[in-house]
Amino acid sequence: MSASPAITNDQSAELALNATAPSKTSPKQVWSRKVAVDIVALLDATAIILGAFLPVTIYANFGGLDPNWILTLQSAIAASVVAFFILRSWGMYDPSRLNDFPEYPGRLFAGLIIALFAVIGLGLPFAIQDAHLWVWYAAWASASYTMLLGVRGISRLVLKKLTAAGHFDQRVAVYGAGQIARRVHDHLTSGQLGIHFNGVFDDRMGQDRVNPEGLLVAGRLDDLIEASRNEKIDQIIIALPQVAEGRIATIARQLERLPVSVHIVTHIASDLVENTNKHRVSNLGPIGMLDVKSKALSGWGPIVKRTEDIVLGTLLLIASAPLWPLIALAIKAESKGPALFRQRRRGLNKSEFEVLKFRTMTVMEDGDDVQQAEKNDPRITRVGAVLRRLSLDELPQLINVLKGEMSLVGPRPHAISHDDEFGDKIERYANRHQVKPGITGLAQVRGLRGPTDTEAKLEERLACDIEYISNWSLLQDLSLLARTFWVVLIGKNAY
Repeated sequence: MSASPAITNDQSAELALNATAPSKTSPKQVWSRKVAVDIVALLDATAIILGAFLPVTIYANFGGLDPNWILTLQSAIAASVVAFFILRSWGMYDPSRLNDFPEYPGRLFAGLIIALFAVIGLGLPFAIQDAHLWVWYAAWASASYTMLLGVRGISRLVLKKLTAAGHFDQRVAVYGAGQIARRVHDHLTSGQLGIHFNGVFDDRMGQDRVNPEGLLVAGRLDDLIEASRNEKIDQIIIALPQVAEGRIATIARQLERLPVSVHIVTHIASDLVENTNKHRVSNLGPIGMLDVKSKALSGWGPIVKRTEDIVLGTLLLIASAPLWPLIALAIKAESKGPALFRQRRRGLNKSEFEVLKFRTMTVMEDGDDVQQAEKNDPRITRVGAVLRRLSLDELPQLINVLKGEMSLVGPRPHAISHDDEFGDKIERYANRHQVKPGITGLAQVRGLRGPTDTEAKLEERLACDIEYISNWSLLQDLSLLARTFWVVLIGKNAY
């Protein structure tokens, strides 16, 4: 498409809010996402408070007791506050998800129970006997949870309908009509971000200020300012190249006066890092930064994960100990060689360690050319086939876990030669070395076992490993361990 001529002042006012707007018409009334989420939070708190008064009312009317209504209210309010902070930390009040507002009955129940236990010291407003106390708490939990589910169900439907109608759309305009603006436009108008794109504005009307793909300049800076003052725009994004830093500063100072949010595109960083919606802005002293990623297992993470490995690893080792001599005798009886197989692999930060497994093959490969096991592999012994089918050959890795070389859950370690080969194929492969390797992992429970004989399979497993590292939590580890037992029973691709 050829470039359009520069627009005139008469045309700019009309174009300002119409030229590049998406097909969906911006609603006449736009509401705050924060307010909508706060209303849901208030309704949740109300459900918890009303639930507390149900058993009190029953005891007052049918139990012959004289309840302390003030103390009951204090307990209920305290529980609702605790529940709010817990649910908020679990993402239950995410304003970016109004089109798919989270319900998660399990999280609601867990948050409620934690909140009730947190105020149990206040919870003796009328019942002296322990029996009465626990009956009261059980009734409170049941009533509040039922109402919470109702609140969430209704809120989800209402917010989804209002979001679809555009009532929570953010009306966004971009200043700067180059390729950066094109990329910003394409990102904002994709997906369900709740964005109503109000146009691109620029004062320089040359041929290069009109995008060849049809993104027209909708007006000048004066038009943008006027539209903002008329409450037709919520956010302005300045999308100019770095060389125009003086111009950026001048425009930013002019836009600071308006009743809108003003942002400057960190386009240099956006060009250098992978496109993701998880980047955040932070600062180190006076230096502003775009966060590309967070350190894996920071803060309490390493302590919690190591405790998990020691406690559960010890329990699993004790539970499986009777099988070890039987497995070793079966291996020795069928073929010559040691019962344990040792192979060099890489762990945290690419540090090498010697992994332990029960020997399942007639060979002990650990060199520059290690052949992956395949279906009907002639190197696998009969005992080895059974051990692989039940994943019993992995049991000695519990020793690696207790030594701190591995973890119960994490990316599976590969032979050194395979590690080098995969690293040459995929640049991001080294990302999996941010944490200790595991006996089981997200890729394994999703059925991605067996040889990685194609790059697509390798990419798929790597994606699972990176997903696990990015979203690590104790609950996720426990879930993966539980799901591993099911995967072992199925035995898919276990050869």
